[in-house]
Amino acid sequence: MFVQGDEGQVNQETPKDFPHFMLKEIYEQPEAVRTIIDGCLDDAGNVVLPDFSLSPDEIRRFSKITIAASGSSRHAGLVGEFMLERMTGLPVEVDFASQYCYRDPVVGANELTIFISQSGTTIDTIAALNEARRKGSKSLAICNVADTPLTREADATLLTYAGEEVAIAATKSFTTQLTALFLLSAYIAQIRGKSQAAELAIREVRALPELIRRVLATGELCRSYAETFSKYKDFIYIGRDIDYPIALEGALKLKEISYIHAEGHPTGELKHGPTALINENLPMVVLVPQDQDDVDSVLRYGKSLSNLREFADRKAHVLAIATEGDHVVPQITPFVISVPPAPVLLQPVIEVVPLQLFAYYIAVIGGHNVDQPRHLSKSVLVE
Repeated sequence: MFVQGDEGQVNQETPKDFPHFMLKEIYEQPEAVRTIIDGCLDDAGNVVLPDFSLSPDEIRRFSKITIAASGSSRHAGLVGEFMLERMTGLPVEVDFASQYCYRDPVVGANELTIFISQSGTTIDTIAALNEARRKGSKSLAICNVADTPLTREADATLLTYAGEEVAIAATKSFTTQLTALFLLSAYIAQIRGKSQAAELAIREVRALPELIRRVLATGELCRSYAETFSKYKDFIYIGRDIDYPIALEGALKLKEISYIHAEGHPTGELKHGPTALINENLPMVVLVPQDQDDVDSVLRYGKSLSNLREFADRKAHVLAIATEGDHVVPQITPFVISVPPAPVLLQPVIEVVPLQLFAYYIAVIGGHNVDQPRHLSKSVLVE
């Protein structure tokens, strides 16, 4: 049996028990995330990265980290920027892999450059790796495939162990990239003596697979909201702080498989221009979680509530991703998907899942081939 859409046929049979590979891979995320966590934590709760070839002395000498990636992998890198800076204290810069070579980047001594790619064959990411190495940077590949041009050329490799991902739109490869970046951040923090931050992070990370499983239980609600919102032709996704890259990823998922225009913005940037677009014909997807144990998260939440009320006053239709137990957000918008509470640095792994489901169901309602969207391929081999 083949999946039929308006773009033709997928070259592989439909997976058992699922209408599309993308949906199957969304539901494989708890086990994929569990696999990488179990492979990187020892019985004592320390992060131990297998076959990691950067020595502790090299890691202690790092003065800066740069991340280069494209597409969903770059969005993972933007989340990683928050994780790395907050756990290790090192400055982090994120670049488009396709831009890295052309801007003639300045690479200083004792710098680490991280390259993120699902396939390890993306041409611009490989070119960026070669440029960084030419300029003297140590290189780390975060990849889902062990033996690739990217992993062979890098000084060190961190595999994500997501397993084969057939659908073109990244789902489980994205959440395992986030998990890998989290574990890498904790590992570097351990070595550089930031043990308190690392220990706090590690205590919570083992709960991730079960938290993702709980979010997957919102599948029918995501389908229902997709039916409500599928009539719109433009969307704005917004989030503050570490949620902003997930707004970008949610917008990309919608664009990739439904061909609906969507933009991602930091919530605080809307008043610097995009808010002029807001009306009853432009729905908004707003990430508004909170970690009640984090003072800064509570502060950001309060600011986002104020924004939500403004959107409601302007008759915008708002879909909110909020934390379980939130009784305020449902008073502002009737469209709420709740995710389990989690520490700030782990929230992105959880809150991206309903955005994947929402995009998937909108694309299915539109009759599109979600596994093989038009004009796209799993790996970009030509610039």
